[in-house]
Amino acid sequence: MNIVWKVFLVWYGIGVILVAFDLLPPFLEWANAVFLYLAGILSIYYGMKVLGNLRGLIISIVIMAFTMWAESLGVKYGIIFGAYHYEQDFGIQVFGVPLTIGFAWVMVIFTSLSLMTGLLEQPKSLLKGLGFAFVTSLLAVCMDLIIDPVAYQAKQYWVWDDTGPYYDIPTQNFIAWFYVSFIIQIIVYFMAAPPSDETWTKRTNWLYFLMIIMFVVTAFVYQLYFAIFATAAGLLITYLIYSVMKRRVR
Repeated sequence: MNIVWKVFLVWYGIGVILVAFDLLPPFLEWANAVFLYLAGILSIYYGMKVLGNLRGLIISIVIMAFTMWAESLGVKYGIIFGAYHYEQDFGIQVFGVPLTIGFAWVMVIFTSLSLMTGLLEQPKSLLKGLGFAFVTSLLAVCMDLIIDPVAYQAKQYWVWDDTGPYYDIPTQNFIAWFYVSFIIQIIVYFMAAPPSDETWTKRTNWLYFLMIIMFVVTAFVYQLYFAIFATAAGLLITYLIYSVMKRRVR
């Protein structure tokens, strides 16, 4: 898996330049899907470390199936996330949703979890689980605050049929991101153990921020400045909430 990490970093470095500055030639569009597969595989591996190998793999598959089903309701019926459709070819589709989106959701869940492992070190309770799910779901929304404006306004990876005040993206989408993440994280909380592999926790932390950095760079190139500000503000607020929560559970 160390090789996968190194391949991802090389792919990422090249991808930031090609995607942000719109240099990716049409015959390399498949590279976007490979990028998401690599990010998802790394996240599944981390999930196996905090949940156990077999259970981590099963939970990852369940997360993929659940989130893709939820996404399909938006594509087909305009519910949960709102009405939208995909413009880019992200490869194999299941439920009318690219399989890569399932891998992306696994990445969102486990990278958010990796940043909050301090909350897994105390004896577990329902109240602590709710707090853990709340703060990790805020991290998921923070990531979407930069992903969606870039994917829609700059790249047209998908197109919203509804509208809203934030870059014409329906507010329903961000609420759904929070609740879908919350449902998953509250379940994962009671199954997860504090990871003993500090190296992979740090790598998964970096994976979260590398994803955001890629979209921040692209947002800057396309002058989506408020999306950068909103994401930074969201991360700061989430960090302050986490700091308060961590002190109170000691």
